[in-house]
Amino acid sequence: MLLAITGPVKIRPPNILLLNRPLMPKKPNARQATSIVIPNAASYTQKKEQPAIQATGTPGLKERLAPYLPGIALFFAALIIALFTYKDYGVSWDEPYRSTRGLLSFNYIFNGNPELLKSAADNHGTSYELLLVILQKMLHLTDSRDVYLMRHLVTHIFFLVSAFFGYVLILRLFKNRFLASLGFIMLAFAPRLYAHSFFNSKDIPFTAMILITLTLCQVAFEKNKPTFFFLLGLACGYATSIRIMGVMLAVFILSFLLIDLITDITKKESPKKQGLNMLVFSVGFFILLYLGWPYLWESPVHHLAGSFNKLAHYDVWNGSVLFHGKYIKATHLPWTYIPTWFLLTNPEVWLVAGIAGFIWILVSFFKNSWAYLRNTRERNFLLYVACFVAPVMAVIMLHSVVYNGWRHLYFVYPAFVLMAIYFADKMMQTRYKKIVQGAFAMQLVLVGWFMVQYHPFHQVYFNNLASHSPGSLRSNYDMDYWGCSYIEGLEYLLDKDQSKTIKVSSDYTDLLNNNILLLPEEGRRRIQITDKNDADYFFTNFIDHPYDYPPYKTEYEASVLNSTIFCIFRAEHNPDKLKYIQQEGINNLRRSLAVEPGNFLELKELGHLYFSLQQYDSAQLWLGKALALEPNDADAIDRMAGVLKAQGRYPEAIALLKKLHGLEPNDDVALMLVGSAYFASAQYDSCEVYSKQALALNPKNRDAMNNLAGVYFFRKDYPAAIATYRTAIALYPEFADPYTNTGVCYLQLGRYDSAVYYSNKALTLDPSAAAPHQVISAAQQAGAKPGVGKRTAAAVPQKQLLIAKRLAAN
Repeated sequence: MLLAITGPVKIRPPNILLLNRPLMPKKPNARQATSIVIPNAASYTQKKEQPAIQATGTPGLKERLAPYLPGIALFFAALIIALFTYKDYGVSWDEPYRSTRGLLSFNYIFNGNPELLKSAADNHGTSYELLLVILQKMLHLTDSRDVYLMRHLVTHIFFLVSAFFGYVLILRLFKNRFLASLGFIMLAFAPRLYAHSFFNSKDIPFTAMILITLTLCQVAFEKNKPTFFFLLGLACGYATSIRIMGVMLAVFILSFLLIDLITDITKKESPKKQGLNMLVFSVGFFILLYLGWPYLWESPVHHLAGSFNKLAHYDVWNGSVLFHGKYIKATHLPWTYIPTWFLLTNPEVWLVAGIAGFIWILVSFFKNSWAYLRNTRERNFLLYVACFVAPVMAVIMLHSVVYNGWRHLYFVYPAFVLMAIYFADKMMQTRYKKIVQGAFAMQLVLVGWFMVQYHPFHQVYFNNLASHSPGSLRSNYDMDYWGCSYIEGLEYLLDKDQSKTIKVSSDYTDLLNNNILLLPEEGRRRIQITDKNDADYFFTNFIDHPYDYPPYKTEYEASVLNSTIFCIFRAEHNPDKLKYIQQEGINNLRRSLAVEPGNFLELKELGHLYFSLQQYDSAQLWLGKALALEPNDADAIDRMAGVLKAQGRYPEAIALLKKLHGLEPNDDVALMLVGSAYFASAQYDSCEVYSKQALALNPKNRDAMNNLAGVYFFRKDYPAAIATYRTAIALYPEFADPYTNTGVCYLQLGRYDSAVYYSNKALTLDPSAAAPHQVISAAQQAGAKPGVGKRTAAAVPQKQLLIAKRLAAN
């Protein structure tokens, strides 16, 4: 398909010396626009312009559309593929949160709900999310599956539209349909970005708007008319209302306009035109920035400043990432993190071309800087270099918190592709033309084969610079960190397991909750999230656990490039078999550690398995070895504290957890763990202090709520305990534990009907739970004999108050 459009548009006369022909005349007219072809980049810096070649006759609609037909064909081909596959992609970790932000903006605009203004400043605007919510309301979508499928399809179409803008931009710059088509494919079918274009409504729309803005930028500076600069300002303002980093592009554009203004003054020409361009661009920018970001409406300057401050001091996520086989805090990443991820996760030929184009542009700039600063075609390429380099350097120099690979910087990718096309254009004018075409064609075949073979898991693409040996990728880098593969596992279970209720669990229940939203209503009713010990199946995407699990029976798994990215294990409830499986896991880890004794992750897991078998001395030994290698690892500290608590050594456990809190003073989970240790040692006043501090940082910390409610319970302040549990119910209605504990509290108060009501609610969510049955039985007996509620309730194990499992921070 590509080879059919390799040549540029033919020109007349055919014997013109192409090497000396300029890109465009100074003032091309409409007839010239469809006939000029610049196959040679050497003439771009020619000091002396040659006369343009005139087309004969007035071009009709067909002739005017002809250069765009390959791009239109590619767009619709990509759209058809999407229509057949968009239902295959799962819901990402951030999607529900982003959707909620859009809904807050919608309710603020149309219902006057001020909840949006109460939320903390965010360096992400909600303009794109707001459009998705408006579309959802217009289509009357209420079912979660319909809502998220709509979001995925619309976001992907927006991504494809931006790729078509990229086609237009490349065609305008190089007058070559082959290069424009190649650019479209590089933009639209980069494996990682392609997958994210369905479920990432934060990074992908911003990337798309950057590309659209770059296209309008080329048009505006070429036309040099206020109307086009106003449109450019609107586009740039809308991009910034998605992510505040869009202001970077606005600064670059205004800088170029300032250079043009100074140039006119230097030439003693009227500066009015450039001044007007700057004005209308700025007006357009602020109009859509303001309209598209309702958070700014009440106090534009204050809220915008807060968002900038959030961008400069982003500390919301303080977790760890797997990089080169080691877990590193996101706040302490080496400067090589982003460059390494970029080099490992883009196709090799595209990398070579993009880097070569980057170097070529820089060398040319230093040779003739003025040609790249004044309003010429070359200025566009200087802009692309700036758009690629500036964000990366800012992240490195400011030690910005990034994670999940380089997805936060996906918006630099369009500039990188444009530099790659620049290099390809240069090489197409040499004797190496066929080699260049062959290299790109081979790369496209390899990328296409990967995307077909590993559909729909394109988000875990790695090139051959990273080892593809069995398990290598999973043990060195975060793979499917957003758990989008969970949807495939859930659909598999619904098809294979015909049980009325399928109990599932995961280390990250948010990932299960998110992907359950994408199931049909009947499937959502059948899937029940529960504790690991009570589940039929256990889901994992190997995040925070890149090594193998003990040899549970594998029900289903998905692998990419010889690394398992997702697995469903069948739960084992037979105590003897479970003990055997855990012991086999220990044996496997000890054999591995005999070969590599300094493997921190395996040492930590070995200690955890010994803890599971209640062999606390061995657990302490191996966790101690792990902490000797990584003394500040939060997970290892947490696990060692668990061992100490199990041994009744509460002061030592508390001291260790306070060390963890000192390492992570703004981590609500660390505070919650200290509170839990105090609770276990019956030091309720200290537990209350730390639990409240945790909730001040994160009001949704379920375990901190559980600790605090437990404190109220043992103080016999049952109304306060009930209020806390009901808050947990409002936030986490899918969990049975808060209902059970609320029932226990009502039982103590002698309100037996309420105790039965909440216990039945718990049984609806978890029919196999024993505690609700005990509460119901006690309440029925007490109801028949008034005044014995406290004596009857005493039979209910108070440890039921502590059955909530720790949630990992998002």
